Amino acid sequence: MKNESAGCNIDDFHVALSAFDKAVCEACAVSNFIGSRYVVHYKGYSSHIFTRMCLHSQALISALPKTRWAKRDYECWEFSLIAPHVRALMEGYLLFFYLSEAPISEDEWYVKLNVMHLNDCTRRVRLHQNIRSAEDEEGFREQQTELKNRLKGSEFFKELPSKLQKQLLTGKALMIPSRDELLEKLDVDTGEFNAFYDIVSNYTHILPISYCRSEGNGRGTGVQNRTDLSYIVISLVNATHWLNISTERMVELFPDAAKVRKGKKSKFTLGPKENTKNRK
Repeated sequence: MKNESAGCNIDDFHVALSAFDKAVCEACAVSNFIGSRYVVHYKGYSSHIFTRMCLHSQALISALPKTRWAKRDYECWEFSLIAPHVRALMEGYLLFFYLSEAPISEDEWYVKLNVMHLNDCTRRVRLHQNIRSAEDEEGFREQQTELKNRLKGSEFFKELPSKLQKQLLTGKALMIPSRDELLEKLDVDTGEFNAFYDIVSNYTHILPISYCRSEGNGRGTGVQNRTDLSYIVISLVNATHWLNISTERMVELFPDAAKVRKGKKSKFTLGPKENTKNRK
């Protein structure tokens, strides 16, 4: 990640925007080409996560100033316009690589899958509890119990550390490893990744970092300024990296998709007319 204190200029922005544009085009083309194939489970689930990454990438690039993906009457340089999508890409990047790794056994895969389903089910219990939908809440509680029993009956699950088993059975974890463990496995600098995740989270929410240093006609107002511009450039550089290596991974899973990667000339269903016309 670039040194924030050094700052970025408009030329840096145009370079970063062009690189991200290319990455989004190729990712969307690969995602479209693969479609809904009948494939082994881990590849299928991985393709769903990749599709979500493509959608967030499209939303991100469409929100930027000077983008060819959207037309508007004015430019807004507020970092919070893209922060939620950057954060989603960070989360999607980790989940995608976690799911796309070939499991060592069917049992390992089903534990990964049921941990994910238990997390989803637990969230749905809370949702229906909050909207006071007792019947639906009860239904998801029954599913919770069933998913926990499936995990407890798995030999792979039984071999996990007891502390980790208890944690996973709470339904609070989406994945078996922690974020830091996964980052280490991917050879990503943990401190740098977590620091950047904290920054985009502060701008995703309305927290003090996002407004305490606002300046009249400057930072935090939407007009072009060095701080927001630098955050945007850094985000684009990082997002391009995450999306490119995720696209590479998809091509490893689906080798025939390599032929649709044609940079900004890639063809896909939804996007700028240059990418959708005469699509084959």
